[in-house]
Amino acid sequence: MTRLALTFDVEELDWGSPRQTGQEWDACAPSAQGVRSLLPMLASLSVRATFFCTARFAQGNELLVRELTGCGHEVGSHGWDHRDDYRQLDERTAVARLEASRQLLEKITGRAVRGVRTPRLTPCPAKVLSAAGFLYDASPQPTWIPGRSFGPLGSRRPWWDGEVARIPLSTLPILRVPLSWYVFRVMGPRTTAALATVSGWRIPLIHLYFHPWEVVDLRGLLRPHPFAWGCGPTWLPRLAKLVRLLVRHHPPTTLGEIVDRLTAPRPTTGQAAERLPPA
Repeated sequence: MTRLALTFDVEELDWGSPRQTGQEWDACAPSAQGVRSLLPMLASLSVRATFFCTARFAQGNELLVRELTGCGHEVGSHGWDHRDDYRQLDERTAVARLEASRQLLEKITGRAVRGVRTPRLTPCPAKVLSAAGFLYDASPQPTWIPGRSFGPLGSRRPWWDGEVARIPLSTLPILRVPLSWYVFRVMGPRTTAALATVSGWRIPLIHLYFHPWEVVDLRGLLRPHPFAWGCGPTWLPRLAKLVRLLVRHHPPTTLGEIVDRLTAPRPTTGQAAERLPPA
């Protein structure tokens, strides 16, 4: 059975230019507002999701991060700072910053943090992620974005890379069109749901990601920027419609639960983890 893994990157906005230059800009405020709006919607649909939080966001929003786990959602790491690029950092520094992010989130939530998604989906060696204490990586996106994905020839199925499970984001077969946040804004709920179902054919999960800050109308906060297009109050009901369409046939789950299914029995290193035990 193909399951739905709904995920969110909870981060500071490090793009765009604030309109109010005379005031201090809280880059984490839009994500915090978005999380507060998302929680009632997810609860109404009985959907548990995975939220990847930067440590910088978590430092200023401890109660909100703790509330995520209290509502049954999984919390993973999105790195220490959304500007971190693990292609540029030396191995020792990358491990230290990733490990520190994991430890901070564990201290806040009181739960083990097993998963990571790197900022902007930049590739990070499995040995770095493993050394930082992570079991799985939700960053791979097998599509055509240079330098920010595993490339259009990357696997669309989960696989083990040494001690780390790589859980790729959903893309269409052959064309490798990604089906997450910006594409959803262009395609709308029905088309995105249909394409996501195609992407999950004979694959154990539909893996989509969005950003809580998309709930917020950013036009009054930031100068014009393409990332802000389509954000605002209408985004949340559109997302709710997408989720309702998908959960009819694809039971929602967290990525941690997907990985638990992959670990029993655990494939040998490098072997594609394609088979899941029945629900």
